[in-house]
Amino acid sequence: MELKNKKLFIPIFIFLTSVFSYLAYSPEEISIAGPYFPQIDYLEEELDLISKDLNVKIKYVPFSDIESEIIEGNNTEEFDLAIIPNPQGVVNLGERGHLYSVSIALNEQTINDNYSKHLQEITTSQIDQINYGVLFRLIPNSLIWYDVEKYERLGSPNFENFEEMVSFSKENSSFDNPLWCMDIESGASTGWIATNWLEDLILHEYGPDIYDDWFKQIITSQNNEITLSILNIGKLIFDENTVYGGNQRIISKEFRNNYRNLLDENNSCVFSWSGHFASMYFPSDKSYEDDFDFFKFPSESNKEAMVGIGDSLVILNPSNKSLEVFRALVDDNFGQIWISKSDSSFISANKNSNIEQIENNMLLKETLFVRNALNKDLFRYDASELMERRIGADHLLYALKKYISLGSEFINEITEELDSKY
Repeated sequence: MELKNKKLFIPIFIFLTSVFSYLAYSPEEISIAGPYFPQIDYLEEELDLISKDLNVKIKYVPFSDIESEIIEGNNTEEFDLAIIPNPQGVVNLGERGHLYSVSIALNEQTINDNYSKHLQEITTSQIDQINYGVLFRLIPNSLIWYDVEKYERLGSPNFENFEEMVSFSKENSSFDNPLWCMDIESGASTGWIATNWLEDLILHEYGPDIYDDWFKQIITSQNNEITLSILNIGKLIFDENTVYGGNQRIISKEFRNNYRNLLDENNSCVFSWSGHFASMYFPSDKSYEDDFDFFKFPSESNKEAMVGIGDSLVILNPSNKSLEVFRALVDDNFGQIWISKSDSSFISANKNSNIEQIENNMLLKETLFVRNALNKDLFRYDASELMERRIGADHLLYALKKYISLGSEFINEITEELDSKY
């Protein structure tokens, strides 16, 4: 009996050791902080795949203001990576000592191969010349949305440039039949949509060099190219027949009205100048391609140009596993499940990302516009987001709202007032 017990002891010991080892083992946990945004659940599906591949646990924790949370240190010391909604915020956090250079995760060749020069520059500090982030995803702004049926009744026009689009609009509008819905009211933020219009005109008409000098505040709004771009907005909005409700309605009616009015068969509006955000506000019983569609803002000299926004990925804690997760998030094949969703809106900032799994025609169209712009370094981040915040998020909005309200005859007063704030 004693011999039998000894024989049983070894396999029982091995079994119990294995069980306790398994129970005691816990994979390293990588925590990612970031903003709230639609389709977080799709991101978490991708994180689950990375977790299994790298044998780690990954959790995503959303905050309403992730930049402030990191600066104030509100339980953010536990986070390894973060998604930051604004490149200016990335640089700010880096210069404050909260972030590590992306060079510890990606070599220079990989960064240069996958990211346009502009995207690298806007996350790089001009003080210490360190790049503190890589753009994770992009969202396009430079779009003209239209009602499919009304557009076809107009003859499905194609425009070579902004002037041609304005001329066509004036020729085909009348007092009771304006072609454009342009409402931009947005509470205290009224004017942000008008900054998108101005950015489109500066980039598409005058190119990336002028655009970059403007957001860097090397040139001001009294510079000819900037003043003329503001006046170009007026060519469309101050024509009494072209815009639904006229210029006073533009700043007094909530911007979400545009997309309901655009698809209202009793409203003559055919076009709305809006970014990707418009897709969230079309009536739920209407569908892309059948009821609404879009084309890229027209330009001859900068045909592939595109303005947009996006989020950046940054490093808070550079452990071996967190750097592996960072690399997986910016890999060419990240997001295959996400982009295969029928309602996906994920566009990778990596210009070599695999887009073969895209099922959503709207996403594919937007992605190709963005990809073409990135390949020619003609994608530019929203200038108002890159400017000094008191200008881009305040004085510029006020100036454009004032311009829309008062008219082109006040252009000198408005630009002088704006430039005095620099």
